[in-house]
Amino acid sequence: MTTINSIENRGRFSTDLPQSNALLSEVFLFITGGFHLAVSVGWSVIAFNLHFQICWFIGIAIGCVLAPLIALWKYKRLIIFSPILMVNVSAIVSITASSNTTALIAARYLNGIAIGLITVSFIADGSEIASEYHRSFCLALEQLGLAIGAFIQIIYTAAWREDTDFNPYCLQGIFCIVFGIIATALTFTSIDSPVLQLRRGDEPEALNCVIRLYRPTIMNNSKQAIFNKLKEYVAMNESMPPGMCFLWSLSPLIRLLVYRTMLSFIVALPITKALNWSADISVGGLNVNWPPILYGFLTLLGVVVGTVTNYAIGRKAVSLISLLCVAGLTIGVGVIFHDSTWLIGSTQMAIACTLLMIAQIFGGIFAPSTTIYLGEAFPLQWKRYFIAFTVIVQYMVDLIIVCKFTFDGYNEYIFCISAGVIIFAGVVFFSITMPETRKATLREAQEKFSYALHLEFY
Repeated sequence: MTTINSIENRGRFSTDLPQSNALLSEVFLFITGGFHLAVSVGWSVIAFNLHFQICWFIGIAIGCVLAPLIALWKYKRLIIFSPILMVNVSAIVSITASSNTTALIAARYLNGIAIGLITVSFIADGSEIASEYHRSFCLALEQLGLAIGAFIQIIYTAAWREDTDFNPYCLQGIFCIVFGIIATALTFTSIDSPVLQLRRGDEPEALNCVIRLYRPTIMNNSKQAIFNKLKEYVAMNESMPPGMCFLWSLSPLIRLLVYRTMLSFIVALPITKALNWSADISVGGLNVNWPPILYGFLTLLGVVVGTVTNYAIGRKAVSLISLLCVAGLTIGVGVIFHDSTWLIGSTQMAIACTLLMIAQIFGGIFAPSTTIYLGEAFPLQWKRYFIAFTVIVQYMVDLIIVCKFTFDGYNEYIFCISAGVIIFAGVVFFSITMPETRKATLREAQEKFSYALHLEFY
């Protein structure tokens, strides 16, 4: 007789592979978002004006506001197709009107709205379709997609020559439409969330989703047991009065608002400015501007390592140790920028450049856990709303930093010291309030988040 253990005894990753395959379309949309995120934090050949730089953040906020409403649509492919259409239209505008600032701003708004829409549905659906063994890998794909897109943007921004007879935003549009077309093709791998179907009262469709989400795609006792667990999870959440559910959600919301916002101090305009300045002083005059390229690669490498470690080791210990390293390294960069005479010293700037690169590795390791925790923390009734709110706050912090920051040595010193202290305080706070949820079912993870104190690290 087939049991749950028989699934575990097979190759676990192979068994759960349809779950991550179901999210591939969204991953390619996140890659296009990575291009625009990189532009917003300073990785662009041409930054026309402040509105151009921040409009993508505003688009994200608009998309997040709309996302919980679009979740009412019946089929996941329709939910995915709307952002895909926006991404492709945005890319076409960038290609055809690459020299028109107004058109490029409109294109960035469209991409931002698309990424806002897909981020909320990806985190909510990804957490619900994945098993407790595969959830961390599935949800980490958001940060992986953003990191890939940002890396490509950094590569051609760093390698771009002023005499190049081609518009960089036309090239960006070409990349984005290629990834948009791939995302369109991959919508056929999408599978609806069985939890969402259960909440709609469609048990046969929910069971069909469960069957397709685990290999082999045939009904057996193991899948019936998984389906029964999901029914219990939905029944437990639906039995809670909305007011009680809201109050239960406030504690994880406060923690995750702070936790997710840590990304705004890791991927930030002042960090980009500090890296470019330190790289120019320390290795200026070389034909290849390699430090930004290495910086982008190390960021991507960090996200890959974070994806693997969250899957194999756990969330809390690895993420907080990485975040602590980011805090120390960022404070170190701030100390260097405090001395104005060091700003033109090649040795000191080489040290600053190195510290920034190492910090990005650890920042990349930390990043996937922010998405994983977002998918696990909230009760169902408020889940999409609070995910949307958390993502909005994150990108509004990004927007404020971009609007308020002006590059000089003193401002870099203030930002890096402040960011380092905030991140360090966050590590202390998270070490006693964030749970370890590796191999926990959604119900178990939700129950863990209902408690305020968590002293365990593994």
